[in-house]
Amino acid sequence: MRYRNELKFILSYQTSERIKRRIKGVMAPDSHSGGIYTVSNIYVDDMYDTFYNDKHFGKYRRDKYRARYYNGDLSFIRFENKHKDGSLSYKNSVIMTKDELSQMASGDFGFMDKSENPLWQAMNAIQITRGLRPSAAFTYVREAYVYPPGDVRITFDSSMRPDSLKIDDLDTVSEYAKNGGASNNLSIGAAVGFDLIMELKYTGFLPTVIAGMLQDVPIIHTEMSKYCFMRERRFTY
Repeated sequence: MRYRNELKFILSYQTSERIKRRIKGVMAPDSHSGGIYTVSNIYVDDMYDTFYNDKHFGKYRRDKYRARYYNGDLSFIRFENKHKDGSLSYKNSVIMTKDELSQMASGDFGFMDKSENPLWQAMNAIQITRGLRPSAAFTYVREAYVYPPGDVRITFDSSMRPDSLKIDDLDTVSEYAKNGGASNNLSIGAAVGFDLIMELKYTGFLPTVIAGMLQDVPIIHTEMSKYCFMRERRFTY
């Protein structure tokens, strides 16, 4: 496993454009879909809301579990455990099928119990002892830039919207994501006072050239979790 630094900021659209103009001189768009793509998530929690509460109450060591796919492509789905120690994080993941995602979305986790994959085995242990359930589903638009020295990645997330997790609605969610997140729905972030979430991730030390580009711009550091944000506003499954 490899720990990475991860910092989050909330910012206005105008500030994001200012930052993008600067970083485009040294950072390249992520190779995935030209750097702009939709991210669809289905989070799971136990009957005690352990993973939500660990984040909400600021536990230093915490986990969250989610299925994630991009641009509405249900042919490639990854289930992830994201572990955090403060601002340091690492991920474990396993590829899952659309059928498994559909089962999970309906609250059926039986497909895990015969797997030899360590992540599915760990999830199955949680299911047996504390129960699991789908707890939130949402899609957002991500614009991503990378800088190889320091393995730096800067992303701008916007246009968050809740998704239905009814089994028959997965394809509808997928079509929305394939259309680039286009929707008449009001941006949830803008509705509560910010336009975007910027995430800064790097391994080891942040290169001086990147740090210098962010020094004098009005970005507000936050510990906000998109998962908790959606749940606290009842945008849940």
